[in-house]
Amino acid sequence: MQFVFILVEPEEAPNVGAAARALNVMGHTDLRFVRPKADHLSEKARVLAHGSQHVLEAATVYDDLKDALHDIDLACATTARHRLEKHHYVSIRELPQVLNEKGDSLQTVAIVFGGERSGLNRQDIALCDILTTIPQSCTYPSLNLAQAVMVLSFVFSEAQTEVQIADQRLNSEEMPPAQYGSLKDSTLQLMDRIGLNDRYKTYVMKGLARLKYEDLYLLHNLRSSIDRALDKAEGKPSSDGKS
Repeated sequence: MQFVFILVEPEEAPNVGAAARALNVMGHTDLRFVRPKADHLSEKARVLAHGSQHVLEAATVYDDLKDALHDIDLACATTARHRLEKHHYVSIRELPQVLNEKGDSLQTVAIVFGGERSGLNRQDIALCDILTTIPQSCTYPSLNLAQAVMVLSFVFSEAQTEVQIADQRLNSEEMPPAQYGSLKDSTLQLMDRIGLNDRYKTYVMKGLARLKYEDLYLLHNLRSSIDRALDKAEGKPSSDGKS
């Protein structure tokens, strides 16, 4: 299922740029504008896009929402307020399931946003199939346009995203077999030294076998620190030669 994000009459260039950035980082690239009041290629928009300028440059502009929906199987209008007309509102918490239940009948889904001040008008809402809203703890203030785009793009981002945080662990390689064997021996010696009974020694050694390499290195450092502390308490020279 592909998602298209349509901004109808966006008024603020920074919001447009921030929306493009939100889409990009969540793996979406199809951005469309209808009757935009802001210049999506302006410097203000580009600055807020920050690395997502290509989304702005590839965006298409339409005079009418109907034209922007020409290849869409289902359109979801977003709103932050209750309308006088009778509508069925679907929370964004439920929206993914509602769409998935339609199976292969949906190939392309549009998420439609109104402008910052007045949102979508009646005519544009009438062109959409579902009216969705972001639950809030209070009715005012509501999310601004870029924030709303961020929330919706995240909801539909699972297939396109992954954790991007760099691996900051202390060691990036697995513990060599020889070092692992040495850790097992030194851990047994430490347990003997503090008088741990055989039952708990068995638990510790079995647990040791289940640890991943980062945990093994942490245990190795902890064991070394305990040995040094015991040596100091007993007045013995430490294994690293320090008294």
